[in-house]
Amino acid sequence: MSDQPNILFVQADQLTAFVLSMYRDDAQSKTPNLDALAAEGVVMENAYSNSPICCPARASQFSGRLPSTHEVWGNGAEFRAEIPTVAHFLRAAGYECVVSGKCHFIGPDQLHGFDRRLTTDMYPSGFDWTIPWSWGPVHREGTSVKKLAVSGLCKTNNQLLYDAEVQYRSLEFLRSRVLESHDQPWFLHVSYTQPHEAYQSVPEYWGRYDDTEIALPRIPADEAPHPTTEWLHIHHGIDQAPPCDDTIRASRRAYYAMISHLDDYVGELVAELKHLGLYDDTVIVFTSDHGDMLGERGMWFKRSFYEGSMQVPMIWHNPKRIAPGRRAECVSLADLCPTFAELGGARETSDRYGSDQSGSFLGLLMARSDSVKDEAIAEYFGPGVIEPWLAIRQGDFKYAWTRNAPELLFDLARDPDEQTDLSTDPAHAAIKTQLKDRLLGRYDVEAMTRRAAKEKETRSFLHDALSTNGGYHWDYQPLFDASRQYVRGVNKPATV
Repeated sequence: MSDQPNILFVQADQLTAFVLSMYRDDAQSKTPNLDALAAEGVVMENAYSNSPICCPARASQFSGRLPSTHEVWGNGAEFRAEIPTVAHFLRAAGYECVVSGKCHFIGPDQLHGFDRRLTTDMYPSGFDWTIPWSWGPVHREGTSVKKLAVSGLCKTNNQLLYDAEVQYRSLEFLRSRVLESHDQPWFLHVSYTQPHEAYQSVPEYWGRYDDTEIALPRIPADEAPHPTTEWLHIHHGIDQAPPCDDTIRASRRAYYAMISHLDDYVGELVAELKHLGLYDDTVIVFTSDHGDMLGERGMWFKRSFYEGSMQVPMIWHNPKRIAPGRRAECVSLADLCPTFAELGGARETSDRYGSDQSGSFLGLLMARSDSVKDEAIAEYFGPGVIEPWLAIRQGDFKYAWTRNAPELLFDLARDPDEQTDLSTDPAHAAIKTQLKDRLLGRYDVEAMTRRAAKEKETRSFLHDALSTNGGYHWDYQPLFDASRQYVRGVNKPATV
């Protein structure tokens, strides 16, 4: 068994934890392949996105930094090329690092340390999706609940086409590694776009739920929503097009069907690893970039500090290296960077990603006594809010803070649905102060807010200027050298 295992890092887009059976007994999605990985692997019970929106969350997982440091403020902000990533660390340790699927990198650097990408990305690579805070809470058609009206069956769509290419290229990469007899360890990031809305699926997967009575959301809408929730209601158009029960059920059924489709893809990857003899020496990691409220509290999609939006599923699997079980400690996507680096034998990297922002939890996976990881921090600067919100989870408690709005404190052990705000309860004053000091002590909030606001205004101007005279993009163009494919490949056997 190699000291440097292969790493297969599989990621869903907008998959919330509460719909999976390894997180909730009443979950309705059907995921036999993920269930098998969870049964034989480690389930991280309290894993969190560092920002419940795509670009900042993914920048955090690759860099080990929080959004306030890598400054990918939203889905239109550049991920700067000078920031070291897990791909840099692992390449320096001898790995080949490859991506198949979505990264949502914004800016000229579309690799960020990876050797190559097997597909292009799903979304724009420019500053297109920039919304300055000066606009106030604004409704956007592209992120509106109006799209729930098209939830249900489809013949095909862009997401299905994209994920099919991601799967094909991923399997092709694994097979090529065996054909070419590589001894070099690899890090393959397979990143699908399902089950991101629009919630649509084909009959094969929709039909798997013919006998399932799709449940409506359990948690009712707040009678007095928090200001950040009110901002998101405007952004998502909740009051303009409130979904009826039939629409909610169709949306949830399609979401579950998309998850089942994704689950089949995961099963194919695992089966191929076994078939090719790569399984025993490959650590498989599965997670998502953020969650989805899926109608809970009357909320949809992401961008919120509530559990449905912030919590992500996370499974680690390699029975020969990692003893199966469940870990209750809090971790975040940013912790993946140093954990992957340590797993791959990379040199000390804490000075390059910032040990105060993330930390390896490999010791936690290995059940070592020296592991002290039990914290997750989230920051949100993206569309749908008009100033930052910040949150921290330590142990059983989660604290959320926004300027000029009430703070929130929840005991998630006793109140997993976050129904009882304890922020004004004298009995919890000490834990609130502890978490508040730990969270806000990291920042000069006023300076950070000014910096984020100015950058959004600048980006909006740049996008408008660059969009003239033919426009611009930094979209990744996958290159395949036909002269090195198949029988024309250099030193490549025809069969193994």
